[in-house]
Amino acid sequence: MIPGFSLFLGILFNYLFFDKIPGLSFLIFNLFVVGGLFLIVKFFGRSLSREALWLMAPLFFFSAMLSVRASPELMLLNIAASLGLLLLIAEVSFGDRLRSFFMLDYLKIVLLPFKFLAPLWKTLSKLAAPRPRKEKTVSHVLKGILIAAPFLFVFLLLFSSADLVFEKYISNLVSIEINGEIVVRTILILAVFLAFTGAYSYILGEREKKKSAEAKEGENVRPGGPLGRIESYILFGSVDVLFLIFIIIQVAYFFGGESNIISAGFTYAEYARRGFFELIVVALISLFLLLAADQLVYKENGGHAVEFKFLCAALIAEVLVIMFSAYARLSLYEEAYGFTVQRLFSHSFIILLGIIFCLLAWKTLRNGRENYFALGVFVTFNLFVFGMNMMDPDSFIARRNLERFETTGKIDVRYLSGLSDDAMPELVGALNTNDREFRNYLGKELYQRGGSESFAKWQSWNIARRRAVKMLLPKMGELEQFKDYQPKEKSAPAEL
Repeated sequence: MIPGFSLFLGILFNYLFFDKIPGLSFLIFNLFVVGGLFLIVKFFGRSLSREALWLMAPLFFFSAMLSVRASPELMLLNIAASLGLLLLIAEVSFGDRLRSFFMLDYLKIVLLPFKFLAPLWKTLSKLAAPRPRKEKTVSHVLKGILIAAPFLFVFLLLFSSADLVFEKYISNLVSIEINGEIVVRTILILAVFLAFTGAYSYILGEREKKKSAEAKEGENVRPGGPLGRIESYILFGSVDVLFLIFIIIQVAYFFGGESNIISAGFTYAEYARRGFFELIVVALISLFLLLAADQLVYKENGGHAVEFKFLCAALIAEVLVIMFSAYARLSLYEEAYGFTVQRLFSHSFIILLGIIFCLLAWKTLRNGRENYFALGVFVTFNLFVFGMNMMDPDSFIARRNLERFETTGKIDVRYLSGLSDDAMPELVGALNTNDREFRNYLGKELYQRGGSESFAKWQSWNIARRRAVKMLLPKMGELEQFKDYQPKEKSAPAEL
């Protein structure tokens, strides 16, 4: 009942508030929130405390004032007060504890949503948990479909946003336009659904009964978690098929040549320079999905079934191909617009994710220990940080952008001159360029940096800054000629 009503609240929240200014809708929504609390409490045979009932009076008053007052500041204050009261109601619903609150207890109410996470996980786990023996195969299939549907929908949205041809096929198939608004609305509904599922579950969490319930579960615990094999096969099988379809489109269009893309109605540049971040989100969701399934899926003799291993291995292989596509898209983007710190870290992050997926594949296929996998990820992350430090990103980016400038004549001098002192050798060396506008703009920026007081502060000392001081001070006389330079718009293009 809790997940169903929470999903209704998510849909209602989307209907009442998306792209709208809160007004009467805020009171209506809170009425449904409190009404749902009464229904759920009644369903479980419990009753709310008097303090919770008293707190509802100011809650409804503040909520109603959004339909009376138009001051933005007052609206924000009423919203904040209403949310605070909702959290207080959640805390005191089954006990007269408000009178014993200290000042710190009221302040800690802000952190109460973090306590919703454990009840949320427990409630969602119960949805996936099959009943022992008596439950029919049809029930397992229905559960598998319900579990897989949200993941498939989110992956469809991300793939459609990432790839123009895939979006075209999906739009023709379902006759709707998948755009940013649909993505935002879906995320909004899911967020409200999860928030209220956790909140209602927390309110109804009977702490006294939890211990005995956990003790009973410990006597008849199922190895490997509550997710049955059939559900896991449907989940990973359907996701594998969706990923395979996306990869086929990638092979045919992105890796297949410009002619295929043009025949689909897009330019190669338009097609290739889109979708990097969506594909990274796909990889991250897949990683968390695999990690969660490894803990939740039913095991026999401490290991996963062969079918489960095959489906997981297939998904990991597909994710690696998708990540290669994201890597290639970002490379094309850099060829067109140059290198930045964010793009370099994104490239490196793809490699890091790839290694983690390989470690996960080894763990799943070999039934490896959880602590060994965690240690591997820890070591990999530390090596990643070490490698980035040794690479010296700003210096690397400066060199690559200057090489691109020599080849194409294109550079974002604003971005280049804003790099840290790590890139000072490259910046000083770039003053020898024959491009007057570039030299004038860069010279002015270096002159201003050379006269900065931050160089004289001992608290800011480090090797790169010290080296920059030694390089700039002897050149201040030479750089002075650039101090009054006023750049033209064309002299410092801001490339995206």
